[in-house]
Amino acid sequence: MKATELAISSLEENTGYVNEAITKLTTDELSWSPKPHSNTIAFLMWHLGRVEDFWINRQLKQGKEIYETEGWYQRFGTAPGDSGIFFDIPKLKAWPIPTLKLLQDYRAAVRKTTLDYLNTVTEQQLEEPRDFGFMKGTNGWALSHLVSEVGEHSGQIGYIKGIIKGIENPPFPPPKK
Repeated sequence: MKATELAISSLEENTGYVNEAITKLTTDELSWSPKPHSNTIAFLMWHLGRVEDFWINRQLKQGKEIYETEGWYQRFGTAPGDSGIFFDIPKLKAWPIPTLKLLQDYRAAVRKTTLDYLNTVTEQQLEEPRDFGFMKGTNGWALSHLVSEVGEHSGQIGYIKGIIKGIENPPFPPPKK
C-alpha cells in the first residue's frame, strides 16, 4: 500500500467515526461542552475541516485555503484565518455555532481537495524536504501529521458524544470467548 493510499484510508475511516458519533445528535448536543473552556462537537468538526484545509491547501499544495478562496469564512461568520488554534475562552465562547449541514458541506469540500491532491502526489514528492515556517520536515511528515491530528480530534468528538449519550451498543458483535 502506498503512503497516499494509507492516508486516504485513515482519513476516510476517521470520517466514518465522526459521522457515526454525530448520528442523531441534536443541535444542543452538538453545541454542548463539558466545561466552559472545552470544545464542543460542532467546534471540533469545524476545526477538523480547518486543519485539513490548512495542511493540504496551504502547506502541501502551497496555495490558499478554500476557507478563504471559496468564502467559507463568510458562511461561518468568522475571520478568513480563524481555525480554532490559539482560541482563548472568550473567543471560543463567541464562536458562532453553525448548522450541521454547513459543517458537513465544508468538510466535504475540503476532503475533495485532499483527495485530488493525494491522487496526484507522487511518493518522490512526499519525500521532499520542506520548511513549513514553524517547523521543518518533508511533505510526507506533513501528511502524517495531518492524519494524526484528524485521528486525535475524531476521538475527542467520540469522547464528548460518550459523555452526552453514555455507552451505546457497538456496531459489531463482541469477540467470542
